Amino acid sequence: MKKRIVYVILCMTLVLSGCLGQNRLDELTLVLTLGVDVLDNGELDIYSAVPVFRSEAKKKTEILHVQASSFREGRDRFGDEANGLIETGKVQNIVISKKVLMKKGLFDLLDVIYRDPKSALKADLVMADESIQKVLNVNVSDKPRISVYLRELMRSGHTSEVSVYTTVRKAYDQFLEKGITPYLSEIKLNENKLKIAGTALINKRGYYVTSLDALESIQLLILQKDTKHPIYMTMRMQDDSFEAKDEESKNISYSIDYTDYKYVTNVKDGQFSFDLHFKHQIVLTEILVKIDPVKDKERLEKAIELEMKKKMEAVVAKLQKHQLDPIGLGKYARAYHYEQWKKVEDDWGRAFAKAKITIIPEVRIISVGSLKR
Repeated sequence: MKKRIVYVILCMTLVLSGCLGQNRLDELTLVLTLGVDVLDNGELDIYSAVPVFRSEAKKKTEILHVQASSFREGRDRFGDEANGLIETGKVQNIVISKKVLMKKGLFDLLDVIYRDPKSALKADLVMADESIQKVLNVNVSDKPRISVYLRELMRSGHTSEVSVYTTVRKAYDQFLEKGITPYLSEIKLNENKLKIAGTALINKRGYYVTSLDALESIQLLILQKDTKHPIYMTMRMQDDSFEAKDEESKNISYSIDYTDYKYVTNVKDGQFSFDLHFKHQIVLTEILVKIDPVKDKERLEKAIELEMKKKMEAVVAKLQKHQLDPIGLGKYARAYHYEQWKKVEDDWGRAFAKAKITIIPEVRIISVGSLKR
């Protein structure tokens, strides 16, 4: 008898446990994307993209819009426009306009998200070089919902090596870590379509400083050791000794199939120096200069090394000019020269700008193609 009673109670528990506190999707306002802009008077212009689950609805996404003095106040005001209970724990993207990052900064803006235990810290963090209204109202009739579209765009951009990938939690870690400066993916509109523009660089106070374009972002990802091979690249040969096949093009295209890294850190008289060694194994995919890639292999390798060095040095010079270290070389300084690091840790940007950084690429061509002439 006792066994039967226990059995009945267990069955009731299993049946009822999944029903308590349930919420129907059509009774929720499920915020998947948040967008933040700023008005001329300093107030925040806040948008949210909410999926519509009703079958009779013509649009699959509803855009809510409020104005508020703070991000927290704006989130609370969404309830005035929503048709159901506001749910922000599933946010997938937070898009912030460049104007906000120039006027308000990043980390004060996100303070409410970092303090709220229900916030989605895995949400992608993106800067838009456009008004948020235009970004969230972009035509996606031939694409998934705007929230899914944005998330796929960010992840595919990082996978194809044209942009960094930053989440809300990752940005917080970058802010606390003294040996690195924060960075975000940057998007813009192009013919009413969203496009990855490159990387937005942020200083330690959370304000936007400058951007890297898509080609410069590839160099940054290599410097960060944040790449998934192969990396496809094209460069115009500047060496006059290489004769072009036609008058318009003088390009060499290749893929980097593997890279071996070695970063050497030193300090002398308070100045840090970094020797950054890269051993690349590459596959030639297009040759638009008059050269035999087999007979002149070493000459071609040296020419590619020189072009790689120039491009990477240009990116490093830009970073040092603005006292920004998204590479994270400060972490190497702390790891290998802790006593000297402690003297500059609170102003690493300035110490990084004075550091001597030497780029040393080494290229080995492992394939010139599958066909012979």
